[in-house]
Amino acid sequence: MAAFLEDRVEELLAKGYTKEKIRNLLKKDDKDGELDFYLKNISYPEDRVRYQFVNLSLFFILLFITIKKLYFALSFGQLSIVMLLAMVVPTVNIYILREIMRYRRTGYLFCLVLSALSLVNAENRAFPEIVLVPAMVFLSGFLFAKLFWQYEKKDGKNGNKEGRKSPA
Repeated sequence: MAAFLEDRVEELLAKGYTKEKIRNLLKKDDKDGELDFYLKNISYPEDRVRYQFVNLSLFFILLFITIKKLYFALSFGQLSIVMLLAMVVPTVNIYILREIMRYRRTGYLFCLVLSALSLVNAENRAFPEIVLVPAMVFLSGFLFAKLFWQYEKKDGKNGNKEGRKSPA
């Protein structure tokens, strides 16, 4: 059901429907309150195109850091608790990469918070992380503000875009 609802929201957003119109159309299919989650978590297709370059920049910075952390985790050469602990960061980063490439709200929020918190760790205060991590914080904050937060500010919790006409 969740995959159906998410796909349906994606399809209707691609057709140009507003989030409020989608909420009215699909509220009969929503039994667990998942519709509000998907409406808040999925960005408008026009915004995806507009901020595609910025999103790719964030993706490649995070990919570089993930590969570096993965190389470090696998360099132990044997399965141990240290290796398993070192695999936590690359695993979380892979999930964030997936969410960022799908332009999902949770990916930008996780990236913003975890990148800012990663500066507490001493290994992230050396070159190149000292340059890349603040860039990730800025880019994820910028993309979150442009893709999601501006609509929440305009219309409260609805997330509806003003001036957007629905095709129906």
